[in-house]
Amino acid sequence: MNQKEIEQALENKEIKVYLQPQFDLNSEKLVGAESLVRWQRGAIMVPPSSFIPFCEQTGFITQIDQYVLETVCQHMQKWKQKIPVAVNESRRHLYNPHHVEELEQTIRKYGIEAKYIELEMTETAIVHDIEAAKEAERKVHALGFKVAMDDFGTGYSSFSMLRQIEIDILKIDKSFVDEVTQDKRGKIIIETIISMAKKLKMTTIAEGIETKEQAEYLKTIGCDIAQGYYYALPMAIEEFERRYLA
Repeated sequence: MNQKEIEQALENKEIKVYLQPQFDLNSEKLVGAESLVRWQRGAIMVPPSSFIPFCEQTGFITQIDQYVLETVCQHMQKWKQKIPVAVNESRRHLYNPHHVEELEQTIRKYGIEAKYIELEMTETAIVHDIEAAKEAERKVHALGFKVAMDDFGTGYSSFSMLRQIEIDILKIDKSFVDEVTQDKRGKIIIETIISMAKKLKMTTIAEGIETKEQAEYLKTIGCDIAQGYYYALPMAIEEFERRYLA
């Protein structure tokens, strides 16, 4: 794999935007979606794990992220902004001094209110340069964007990040959810995370929900939103529109 291949894939529209629905755990109503990237290479669907790390290393991830944002905004323009959609914020974007201006220009181009775009940051991206991340967070909040911390709990400094960065949405990693109905220690941890998030006035999203038992348990401990195969697989953005927004 090389950058030329990925550039051509983007030009040929082989890079596809998928959405995974997010549901309120109490009402079970659709309340949002997370944007994901897929590469349809002929008859083969290339998994993100096969090309996203390469794009991050080369810096091409910024072009993919911008393509995703543009695609999401184009479709949201038709939806009349019915639901918020989360988009990825790579480390390369966070430390680009012009990125916030580019974000603002993109949403203005399509007439999208900033509150409908959730910017997902990972701990890995933030910890690389905490001061730059804090400045970026301050600027995007000033414009009205919401900030989410993705994969919470998988790194070494997650709680430290929450002290330094103002987060609106906490996404609890799938690894915490997998055995949550059977693992006593896991239950204590996830209950503590959700309790803390409530005190910090954060919305909590549990990722990777695969069973009704998991969903019911998370509901009882006060988790706000769920996404995962139990509810719906990631799907092409056009299918998402037909299924949920028609």
